[in-house]
Amino acid sequence: MLGVVAEAILTPTETAVLWGLHHPYWLGAIAISLVVFLQLSISIVGQLLRHSLQWLGKSPFFLGRWLLTQTSLTSTDAQQDQQLVIILARLESLQQEQASLLAELQAALRGANE
Repeated sequence: MLGVVAEAILTPTETAVLWGLHHPYWLGAIAISLVVFLQLSISIVGQLLRHSLQWLGKSPFFLGRWLLTQTSLTSTDAQQDQQLVIILARLESLQQEQASLLAELQAALRGANE
């Protein structure tokens, strides 16, 4: 009967403290778990902050590298297009030369057969 009256008068914090005093092993396990949890949380937040700051420090360089590759790609594309035009022109002239050489060969072979 006294326990019911005491529970009605005590605040939740006082009740938790009394429970901890009556269950010391559970209190120790909970305290150790809280310390480990807090240590892990602080470690994770620290690593996240460090990686974020490193990324923010490197991001201008990443942006600059990306911009350089984009501008060099457009000039490289123009150079490649120009090279392709030159190569196609050379192939066309070689094809015409081959056709004329084949015509000469056929004419020489016809002259030798006659």
